[in-house]
Amino acid sequence: MKRAGLLLPLLVLLAAARFAALSIEPYGDQVFDLATGVTTLPQGGVIRDNANDLSIDAEYVEYKEDVYVLARKAKSEAGKVRFAAEQLRYELPQDRVRLEGGVVLDTPQVKALEARSAWIFLGDGVAVLEGGVRALSPELEAEAMVSDYRGGAALLIAPYRYRDAALGVTLSGKNPDKPLYLQFDAETGAVRASSQPPEAVRTRLLGFVNRAGEQEAP
Repeated sequence: MKRAGLLLPLLVLLAAARFAALSIEPYGDQVFDLATGVTTLPQGGVIRDNANDLSIDAEYVEYKEDVYVLARKAKSEAGKVRFAAEQLRYELPQDRVRLEGGVVLDTPQVKALEARSAWIFLGDGVAVLEGGVRALSPELEAEAMVSDYRGGAALLIAPYRYRDAALGVTLSGKNPDKPLYLQFDAETGAVRASSQPPEAVRTRLLGFVNRAGEQEAP
C-alpha cells in the first residue's frame, strides 16, 4: 500500500511535467472530445510551447496533447522568426511546422518573405519555402528557398532571380540543380551571393528540401 501511495503522486507529477510544455489561452469556449482526445477552440486562442519558444495566435485552434496543434488564420513566433499562414499544423514529436496558404515569413536575414507553403524545422532552425517565393529585402524570387535562419545561410532553387543591391546587378538561374547561395553577415547584415555554395552547406540544406518533399508525398 505504501508503494502504491507513492506511485500515484509520481504519475501525476510526470503527467504534469509532460503537459507543461503547452500553455493555452482560449478566446472563448474549449470543447474536449473524449473519444479522440482532441480539444477545439472555436473562437481561437493563443498556444505557447515553452520548450521551443513558440507561440501561435489563431482564429481557430484544435490540438491533441503531445501530438499536434492545428490552427487557421494563424500568426506565430519562434524566437526571432515570425510567420503567418491560412493554416498551420505544428507536429510536436517531430518539432516541425507546416504552413499552407498565404505564407509570410520574417527571419533576421530576410523580411516579408512570401510563399504558397512552407515547412519549418524548429529544432534545426531551418525553413523550406515552396511556390511563388518572393521577398522585398533582399529582393528575390524563386521556385523554392531553404533558409538556415540561425546560421545565416540560404539557397534559392531555380528558377530564381536575385537583386544584388551592393553590386547593382540582378542574378538569375534556370537550372534547379544549381541553386544560388546567400550568406548573411551576422553583424552588418550584408549579403554575399555565389553560384558555388560550400559543399557541406549545399548538402545539408538540400537535405531539408528532400525531407520537405518526402513529407508531402502521398
